[in-house]
Amino acid sequence: MSEHSSANSNNEKGQTKYGLMDFLALAKYEVMSMLIRFAKRVLGREKKVEFEIKSRYSVMQAKSTVVGEGLAFINGEISWFYTAFERGDHDPLTNYALEYIERNMPKSSRILVTGCGTGITVFHLSDCGFHKVVGRDVLVKCIVIANRLKEKFSYHNTVFEVDDCFNPKTVDGKFQVILAIHWVFSAWMGNYGNEKVDESRDPAVREKLLNELFAVYAPYLEKNGIMIIELTDAVADYRIVTDIPLALRSLDVYSVRHTPEQVEKCAAANGLEIVEKKLCVSYGHQPRTSYILRKS
Repeated sequence: MSEHSSANSNNEKGQTKYGLMDFLALAKYEVMSMLIRFAKRVLGREKKVEFEIKSRYSVMQAKSTVVGEGLAFINGEISWFYTAFERGDHDPLTNYALEYIERNMPKSSRILVTGCGTGITVFHLSDCGFHKVVGRDVLVKCIVIANRLKEKFSYHNTVFEVDDCFNPKTVDGKFQVILAIHWVFSAWMGNYGNEKVDESRDPAVREKLLNELFAVYAPYLEKNGIMIIELTDAVADYRIVTDIPLALRSLDVYSVRHTPEQVEKCAAANGLEIVEKKLCVSYGHQPRTSYILRKS
């Protein structure tokens, strides 16, 4: 049995009950993280903060919420639910998307965040002053955490519901902004309990997938509204595998990839046009491009 097996037991309230070893593991993780941050600071290697992810809760308050919901461990290991709140400003494409929205969209905008996870992006946009921010995610546990944070920290202008973001059933009305970042390329690989795409290297399959996604969300956009989508860039098809630690394994990581020409073609077929695009090769397993698309 795992040393964290106590995290699989339930108390009378139906919540996960943690044992001493679980709390010691969390304490050890936090101490080691603190020491690593301190060492980087001393050595002058601490990353300069370029962009602030806003929230009215601290990282530790968020983590405490995850612990309270019994989601701090998965299979005996500290879960990504727990560590997700450490992301901060590390992802350049997330920063780019959020900065674009804050700079260019009116605060009255109604925003839909697809694949919202535990709500980090939704809460940031809410704290930026946007009046209505809606989050959807296929993972029930993510929405449980997001709703708990919403209740505890009074994010009254946010709404979270469980939904399949490829085939949404709960989305209604029109939006000035729709976000599809972090999740699309991962979901195509079946990483959220959904079916993995076959023939992911076939350009026709790739275009079909993107066309279907745009066809779902374009009708929910207001005229001149924007959709921001993050995709694995097809430049990864030609990447020298020794360029990254994953080496040969990288050939199969997020293998649904798109060229800018494919994105432009699929967007145009659904009444969308590319306003901006940005490529990132410094973060994540593969080069990714975020596209800002406007509905004509």
